Amino acid sequence: MNTTASKDISKTELFTRISHEMRTPLTTIIGYSEVMLSDPKLPHEAKQEYVEIIRDAGKRLSEFLDQFLESEVIERNKQLSNKRREDLSLLSQRAFESVAAECSKKNVNVVQKCEPGIYIEGADPERIVQILTNLMANAIALAPDGGHVVVQAVQRTKVTEIEIINQDRGFLSTSVTSVSQTFRWIQSPGIEIHHEGLGLAFAKHVVELEGGLLNIQAYEQGLTFTLQFPRSSN
Repeated sequence: MNTTASKDISKTELFTRISHEMRTPLTTIIGYSEVMLSDPKLPHEAKQEYVEIIRDAGKRLSEFLDQFLESEVIERNKQLSNKRREDLSLLSQRAFESVAAECSKKNVNVVQKCEPGIYIEGADPERIVQILTNLMANAIALAPDGGHVVVQAVQRTKVTEIEIINQDRGFLSTSVTSVSQTFRWIQSPGIEIHHEGLGLAFAKHVVELEGGLLNIQAYEQGLTFTLQFPRSSN
């Protein structure tokens, strides 16, 4: 059996178990609640008994959810501990190779300032490439023909920081008016940044899954995407 099929079976079994474990107490809660609501003359003793049954079913559901969430956190931590540790300069280069054709088409110059020896700890390298590719594509798409984009990384005391900078003043005069409705994270005075169809909401979601933060800042000279990933205290 291939890996994909095995994963699909595991997911099916998981959903089946979750459905069973949640449906049983929920059926009890709903059933006894409906009896109480439909019979205004229900004796006090019966009401007391039904309330206790509902309470116990709620506790079972709560305990199951607590155990499930705890197991998910443990599994997530195991996955993080097993992730490869790859140099950010290599990941950035891989991302650039994915957008190189678009750079050439628009004659956009991308300057990479990622020194070797900088790492993002506890994150999936493939997802980091995905994120960087996404944001580079955004910066290139927003740049005018012949524009400039800088990708730079630095390790600070508590975070590894990556900036993807569109340095073209032309962005503010040509692109802000064509923005869409799905993107509003950081707003400079008088400037509102939106963009649709380039996956910014997806990038934000993936960054957060990997434990990082994504900010976007527009300013008079252009636009900066800033990624921050926490560093280990060791």
